[in-house]
Amino acid sequence: MSRPNYIRLIIRSWRQVALTTVLAIVLALAFSLVQPLKYSSTVKILITQTNTTGLDPYTAIKSTERIAQNMSELVYTSAFFDAVVNDPSVNIDYFPTDDLKRRTAWEQTIKTAVTPGTGVMTVTAYHPDRNQATSLAVRSAKELAVEAPNYFGFSVRAQVIDAPIPSRFIAKPDFITNGIFGAVAGFLIGLAWVLWKVRE
Repeated sequence: MSRPNYIRLIIRSWRQVALTTVLAIVLALAFSLVQPLKYSSTVKILITQTNTTGLDPYTAIKSTERIAQNMSELVYTSAFFDAVVNDPSVNIDYFPTDDLKRRTAWEQTIKTAVTPGTGVMTVTAYHPDRNQATSLAVRSAKELAVEAPNYFGFSVRAQVIDAPIPSRFIAKPDFITNGIFGAVAGFLIGLAWVLWKVRE
């Protein structure tokens, strides 16, 4: 018995594959719409060390990058959160009173990233209000600049090198990424459906 030509069968069943792909895209976009819409604001911080005597340039920059990575983890602690939200410019009512829910909300509000091979750290805040997103990003950056010497030694300096850049449009949820993910998932489900029917 000859084996079926799967490529030909898939081409002949393109309507089923297209249908599942479209349905998956619609479901992904519908899921995005039920999530709260948030703007973003981004601030860049430069971490440097004043005492690098005896270190070659590569070791010095790797050390600075490691400190930046440790600082990025510091942002998600309860102590850092309390220091940021105690500022009058921050909307405290936005965060839940329950400790677990508040920590989860904070992790979804603040995102950090370190540029590889540098001491540059990016702090991005998300909030339904564009001004509040900017306030959170600026306040977090200032708190990092203040606390960096206390946590990592007085030779470590953190300074804001880029003014806050608020997003013009909604940053979360990412409709394009979710739509692409839905399209890929729907396409694969459609292929699996066609192949399953062939085996049956």
